[in-house]
Amino acid sequence: METGLLGVWAGILAGDFLRYALVAAATFVLIVVWWGLRRHRKTQTGRATPTDIRREITYSLLTVVIFSLNGLLLHLGNEAGVFEVYLDVSRHGWPFLVFSGIVIVVVHDTYFYWLHRLLHQPLIFRLAHRVHHRSHAPTPWAAYAFHPIEAAFQAAFLPLFALLMPLHLGVVLFFVWHMMIRNAVGHSGYEVFPQGWTGRPIASWITAVTHHDLHHEKASGNFGLYFTWWDRLFDTERPDYETRFDHATNAPSPEDRPAQETP
Repeated sequence: METGLLGVWAGILAGDFLRYALVAAATFVLIVVWWGLRRHRKTQTGRATPTDIRREITYSLLTVVIFSLNGLLLHLGNEAGVFEVYLDVSRHGWPFLVFSGIVIVVVHDTYFYWLHRLLHQPLIFRLAHRVHHRSHAPTPWAAYAFHPIEAAFQAAFLPLFALLMPLHLGVVLFFVWHMMIRNAVGHSGYEVFPQGWTGRPIASWITAVTHHDLHHEKASGNFGLYFTWWDRLFDTERPDYETRFDHATNAPSPEDRPAQETP
């Protein structure tokens, strides 16, 4: 690898590492530690062990490397004219920039939903996705805790999407930071969404923490990432989602909650 290219990759790697480390650490301190000390809104009675956290960090660091190589691919593709990642907003205008930012999140949720269902096919689950599900009670450090095969498929979304439409660099940064924050919060194990969220007409389309936490606990259903509509359309939303959300937002402590039902 040429020196200049190596420098570009090193910069992308540093950015990916800092994004994971800063967001996961901040989420861990603010939600797991602070909310945990208040003993409030725990989504399940299970808790991660120090061994679990070390495993989550180890696999997440592997994912950071894979994501950085994917970022290098995006850079090279842009240089070669395969993708269009631009800096000048006037090139396509503000309406297109905002539109592309919305579309990339919606399309990524669709990509994630179907990839996630594929990863739960028995052979693929045993080969790759089981690594992520070793976190039965995940922490924010599990946000990137993927087997390298799964990490590569997760990373593939951005260059594939960049083939469809031009992307302002700000949209790319918005996408990766939004993805990281939603991932870290979704793996925190503490419900941060307000009481009654799942019963509101539009708000209920956005997944609460309980949504993905239930998926880890039961290893079935709730395949969506940001939104609930694919799970509802294809009847893969867990029937206990709203009940467990209500328990998490109503109960003052995990000990006061009823025993969890079996899958």
